Amino acid sequence: MAINDFGSSPPEGLTPRHRSRGKECADQLAKEAITKVNPSLLPKPFSYLKAEIKSTALSIWQDNWDNGEAGRSTHDIVPRVSNKPVGWNREEIMFVTGHGPFPSYLLRFNLRTHDSCSCGEKGDPIHYATKCPFTLSWHFQTPTVSLKLQWLKNILTNNLSRTRLRLLMRFICDENNLIVEDNN
Repeated sequence: MAINDFGSSPPEGLTPRHRSRGKECADQLAKEAITKVNPSLLPKPFSYLKAEIKSTALSIWQDNWDNGEAGRSTHDIVPRVSNKPVGWNREEIMFVTGHGPFPSYLLRFNLRTHDSCSCGEKGDPIHYATKCPFTLSWHFQTPTVSLKLQWLKNILTNNLSRTRLRLLMRFICDENNLIVEDNN
């Protein structure tokens, strides 16, 4: 049965549903929202604001990390900042950063008068891992200068190499007096 079957107006009780008072009010409010309110002033959910702040903070951190002067050797291995830890332990961090019982590091803080190992060569992490006769049991193959970064990345991603690196660093820390010349 069509509305036109009843003439110009339908009988009472057969009015179209969209003519109800609640729907008319909702339509009116929707029209006002479109014409009167600036959409940019609508409040944003807390989760959105939290995500924006996190994104901005990570962006600033990344910019500082990329353009900073400190930590360049670590930056080469971990170029992207993240809230997730890299999964390195204390010994691996000391080796990668060079911050440990290495004469080359201690000289920077005037804790040594030289940067030499007891064998006479520069006492840096690569020396102890590849050339030092006192750490022969833990030596890795010496990398070429052009492949040093890839060499280090390979060590840090291989579990057996990481174990050997940890043992090397523990030996250097425990037996430092044997492999580092006395400062005097």
